Amino acid sequence: MYEEEYYLIRDQKNNDRIPFLTPDKDTSNRNYDFEALPFGQAPLKFHNGFKEERRRQGIKSITPELLFSGFDIIVDDNIRERLLNYDFPNLHIYPSIYIDDQDQWHEDRWYLTFTERFDCWDRNTSDYEQDVAPVRLGGIEYHQIYSLRFNQELFAKTPLSQRLLFKLGGSIDAYIVAHQSILTKIFGRAPDNGAEYVRVSDY
Repeated sequence: MYEEEYYLIRDQKNNDRIPFLTPDKDTSNRNYDFEALPFGQAPLKFHNGFKEERRRQGIKSITPELLFSGFDIIVDDNIRERLLNYDFPNLHIYPSIYIDDQDQWHEDRWYLTFTERFDCWDRNTSDYEQDVAPVRLGGIEYHQIYSLRFNQELFAKTPLSQRLLFKLGGSIDAYIVAHQSILTKIFGRAPDNGAEYVRVSDY
């Protein structure tokens, strides 16, 4: 089963020390999450949207190697260098800045944008919301998936090099999915890197 070989990369939902990334005004006006921005423009900028709330709670935020903007990932220089050793389809890497709770600028950050998603889940074997109409955006349907199973035929005919790293298509939860052969080699070990890895067969 291909589901045994793949992991969802997601944020640590129960760790209040992980920043909740919020773009600044200029960044929010750009289609950075689905378009390949041309180099030469200003870097994307993010801050912790929960900064004041965490201060009131006495919680000190950390800045791990991986930061999350929804389901998307911002990585540091080291991870970017490892990513550049591969030719992942539809992946574009754009300069970014994270301004932490002490107003320190982390200019060694890179936003991972997937310009196309890989709609590879099986509608017959996955458990998903069927009693409610899917969300429709741009002529594409997005479903709420509860238990994810891949389309085995599609995976069998897609070379591994073309499915090592991708963004899940057709799902409201647009996770970035990584093959086990590159997961820790590129992104490091969770939870120390700020992420949580969930095997697809366990989702």
